[in-house]
Amino acid sequence: MLGKNINENRKGMKIFSRVIGNNLIRRYLLICLSLIAVPLWSLDLRAAVEEEQSAVQVIEQAEILHNSGQPMQAYVLLNNHADDYAGSLKFDYLLGKIAIDAGLPLQAIFALERVLDQQPDFAPARAELAKAYYLIGENEAAKTEFKQAQKAEMPADSKKLIASYLSTIDERILGGVTDTSFYILAGLGYDSNVNGAASTSQVALPTGILTFAPEVDSSVGLLQGGGRFSHALKKNLNIYGSADLRFYETFEEKDFTTQTADGTVGLHFMHGLNQYRLSLVGQVFALDGSANRNLLGINGQWQRTIDAANQFTLFGQYANLRFPKAEIRDVNQLSVGATWLHLFASKYQPVTYFTGYYGTEDEQTDLANSDFIGRDYYGLRTGIRLKTSARMLWSGVISYQKSEYGGVNPLFGKTRKDDFINVTAGLNYLLKRDWSIRPELTYSKNNSALVINSYDRWRFIVTARKEF
Repeated sequence: MLGKNINENRKGMKIFSRVIGNNLIRRYLLICLSLIAVPLWSLDLRAAVEEEQSAVQVIEQAEILHNSGQPMQAYVLLNNHADDYAGSLKFDYLLGKIAIDAGLPLQAIFALERVLDQQPDFAPARAELAKAYYLIGENEAAKTEFKQAQKAEMPADSKKLIASYLSTIDERILGGVTDTSFYILAGLGYDSNVNGAASTSQVALPTGILTFAPEVDSSVGLLQGGGRFSHALKKNLNIYGSADLRFYETFEEKDFTTQTADGTVGLHFMHGLNQYRLSLVGQVFALDGSANRNLLGINGQWQRTIDAANQFTLFGQYANLRFPKAEIRDVNQLSVGATWLHLFASKYQPVTYFTGYYGTEDEQTDLANSDFIGRDYYGLRTGIRLKTSARMLWSGVISYQKSEYGGVNPLFGKTRKDDFINVTAGLNYLLKRDWSIRPELTYSKNNSALVINSYDRWRFIVTARKEF
């Protein structure tokens, strides 16, 4: 039985061999297979071609945006397609290069490292990677990459630029670099309540009627100027400072013209993604040319760059506030707070921040029952900035502060509590590289348990600013 089955199988194999061996049948089978395989291969080829064409279109659109002065929009376009095209040398190189111009050096590093993983001798990508390291303050890494890129063949201008970066990095490390900037601005506008007074001029007290000056409005002028400097003492350690003078002229109400002088000097230490600042600050505020309030304090700040889009800051200040003509108001102030800043990778490059803070002011007078002068306060502030074109930058800020004073005011027979709100909206319009115009509208309102301290105020002013 077994032998019979084997013989039948052998006969079947011989018949199959004869069929396959027949040229006509063989050609027929090959044609059938090709009719199946060719369409499948064509579909794969067509998909690959379409994907490559799509990548080329995305890259071309990004290059157009970048060349027209819109690096953030170009970055957003590329980043939205990163899941599809990351790993492509041309795509990753352009993504990294544009990320640097969009102010996102950390994102650039990731893309450019992918390029160099594929092609280590691609000098343009290595030079861009060095620039990204330079921008985040990684001086040693930037120096290594620049020197490696410098070995490649490149135009003389490129070699000169790299040499300039290397020189600056050496100065950063050894110290000696000084950066300075100056500005001046002038403006005209209107202030609905230049003296910050209540709308009423009389208040009923337990002892009688108190009469005081009501709110007054005026056209106003602003003249302000100042400067900044930063000098590298050694690797990652700078000394910095600033000075500003501000003259606020109330044309119809001369008694409320103010002058302000501010100054700061401090140390700035950078370590990786962390920055630390410690500074001495001072301010003199004068009313109609006479000193009204002096401030002297010390500020501390820690700033952490979380990633290319997020930044966190902790800050604190201790200051003495002194009132030369009303010493009973002298206080020592202590405040602490935190800020979170976020950059959205979208069309208008929106930047938003949220700040929360708490503070206390302790009265310094020796008079009895003077605790009504000191206060505890806390506040919240949020702001947003939008860049709708290369020349137009919109901004808005909303602030709220709650103050609770330490005791009963003997004149009014009650404890003062304030709720203060401030809203500001403005537009910076860039006329030239160093000239800009800013119209700004501000509304302030203070609700107080003491009527004399309640007020609201509108101010509109247009300023022109020149940078040097």
